[in-house]
Amino acid sequence: MSPIHHLYPDELEDLQRSRREGDYLLIDVRQPKEYANGHIPGARLLPLPELENHLHELPPDREVVFYCRSGSRSSVAATLLAEAQPRRPGRISNLVGGILAWEGVDVRDIPHLETFPRDLPLHQILYRAINLEKGAYLFYQDMAHDPQWTSLAHELGGMERRHARAVYGFWTRHHPAQEHEPFDVLFEKLDGNVMEGGKPMAAWLARLEDQGVERQLRFLEVACEIEYHAYDLYRTLAHRAPAGSDEEQTYLTLASQEKAHIRIVTKALTEAA
Repeated sequence: MSPIHHLYPDELEDLQRSRREGDYLLIDVRQPKEYANGHIPGARLLPLPELENHLHELPPDREVVFYCRSGSRSSVAATLLAEAQPRRPGRISNLVGGILAWEGVDVRDIPHLETFPRDLPLHQILYRAINLEKGAYLFYQDMAHDPQWTSLAHELGGMERRHARAVYGFWTRHHPAQEHEPFDVLFEKLDGNVMEGGKPMAAWLARLEDQGVERQLRFLEVACEIEYHAYDLYRTLAHRAPAGSDEEQTYLTLASQEKAHIRIVTKALTEAA
């Protein structure tokens, strides 16, 4: 898969000053109403729910810079292009912090998931994966309180719990302990706090709501990031597993399901914005 470059606002400004517009593409993956309310000059609107149907329109030899509100949806967009054009010579970039960072908003107020160190022992990565699934499960439980998303939230939350159970089986296999708590006991004990700074997702969302951010859109934005991180984590685990093993196949299946979740969430974005 093509590597994804993390581009900061000052670097985007440098790129715009030093390159002709035709040398790169600046893609806004938010919804049309968000774009109409303000966008980075020169940006083309290509909403994330529609992106997969238009990837062939993005020339492989040109640099593509994706951005959204805070960097969550554009991370997904960059990954989709990287997979569709794995050997493209043109760089794929994601604007860190999105248009909020571009406009000078303090991006510390934007919740993001903790990055998973890739050099941890396997059993620790698996334990974090279970906790990530617990965090997603709790997040969707909270999301289910909104009548508009109750059905979607229950569907995704149930799948996250099943994913956690599948990962638990591999965790017990790789963990050095002789005995392990039953899955239901462990899952109940986990706090699911996988946001930066150890804050619960609900606390971050409450803070954002206090600032007047549209609740439904922000829920789906965070959901995109949750599913993206889970997808990326399971692909990494698949690469670490023995080639052709049941373990590798299970991780690939989980990654595929997380990618399907991304599509479900991005379709819901059209109803929220």
